[in-house]
Amino acid sequence: MNCLDYRRALLAGEGESAEMKVHRLQCAACIEVWREHADFEAALRQGLEVPVPPGFEAAVASSLVQRRRRFLAAAAVSVLAIGVGTYAWLGREDPLALASIDFVMKEEAKSIMMGAMPRDDAAIVLADSLPLERIEGIGRIAHIRPCPFNGATAYHVVLAVPQGKVTLLVMPGFALKSGQHAAHEGLHAVVTPLVKGSVGVVGSDAGVVNSVAGALGA
Repeated sequence: MNCLDYRRALLAGEGESAEMKVHRLQCAACIEVWREHADFEAALRQGLEVPVPPGFEAAVASSLVQRRRRFLAAAAVSVLAIGVGTYAWLGREDPLALASIDFVMKEEAKSIMMGAMPRDDAAIVLADSLPLERIEGIGRIAHIRPCPFNGATAYHVVLAVPQGKVTLLVMPGFALKSGQHAAHEGLHAVVTPLVKGSVGVVGSDAGVVNSVAGALGA
């Protein structure tokens, strides 16, 4: 269990398992995430149990915005702590693969909190680039949602495979001539061409990432 897996599970509403609790008790950053999540859920339950008072909706919205800002700030501090800034690694080789890791570190939790798009809608928009049936041939789709990425719209997918979870960033409008690779902060990324567009695969196990990318690539 690492910080990324903990936050994915917590924000997806899966509840805190024994393994997650062990990690939280040893990780100050995840303790803070857990506290903020618990405070937000408590405020939301309280709002549902009584008539909504004036200003409650604005207060909850403000709380959510602050929570997202703190999460992004924590991610930035984590990068700086090892002496490598975001701009530094975007300037290195394979920038799209590094940007995929950056998305997972900074934006994935926000995408999960905003909820998934209907499966039928996803099937339509991805039919020509990466059909859902092909994705589901190697794992279970736990989340899918459009998101801004690389100056266009990509589709963020959290995919549960037998070895754990990986993140996919399906980019229907971005053609790639050859694959890209990157590694940072314990995460590995491969961006591989599709018949139409490309897909980035990010995870903590390089072997799993390469296997999923190979299965999905053109």
